[in-house]
Amino acid sequence: MINRHGYIILLPLVLLAALTTIALINYPIIFDRARGTIILLFVGMVVYALVWNFLRSDRFSRKGGLWIGFLFIVNISMEEFIDWPGKNGSLISTLVMMALIFGSFSLISAIRTWKTGKIVQGIKSSFISAVLGTAIALSYGFLIHFLFSARMVSILKNYPGYDSFSDPKAFIFFNAFENASNHILVAPVISVILGAVGGGVALMIGNIRGRS
Repeated sequence: MINRHGYIILLPLVLLAALTTIALINYPIIFDRARGTIILLFVGMVVYALVWNFLRSDRFSRKGGLWIGFLFIVNISMEEFIDWPGKNGSLISTLVMMALIFGSFSLISAIRTWKTGKIVQGIKSSFISAVLGTAIALSYGFLIHFLFSARMVSILKNYPGYDSFSDPKAFIFFNAFENASNHILVAPVISVILGAVGGGVALMIGNIRGRS
């Protein structure tokens, strides 16, 4: 049974499931080329929903997840829709946004740890924020592939493997599945690591202040 705060994760996950299913129906060659990746992504979506319901998120963690999702959306939009001058403009932009996202994982954990005095609660908040934020990011990523497919083809036409697809749109969704399967695994892991760092720093500061 889904708890009363569990539904916040369903919107991005249902949207993601719908978009990925439509993509597979429209371009069945993707399943032949990336079967393991696709299965991993769908299993990941189910695990996200189950974990979210099990952890029973608090308001602070949910707000953190919305913040992470917002940062991911900004990062994706800047990557896909801004033609940066020079060779390193896009790279610098991505690095700055990823630093903000990673820093937010630590900050979310630090704040929660400071309030509760328990680093486990801080890491939990960081993890929950990553789950919600990643679900939002992946659903947004697939959505813009549908809405701006011509733009995506133009961006990815020089990527390795592009010429092996007779339909350019099939390749952009193949690439989207590859990226999504990586993010759905990596983001929560990073959030736990950086959450531990942020929570640890918060505890150290608290201990120092307590002795002074």
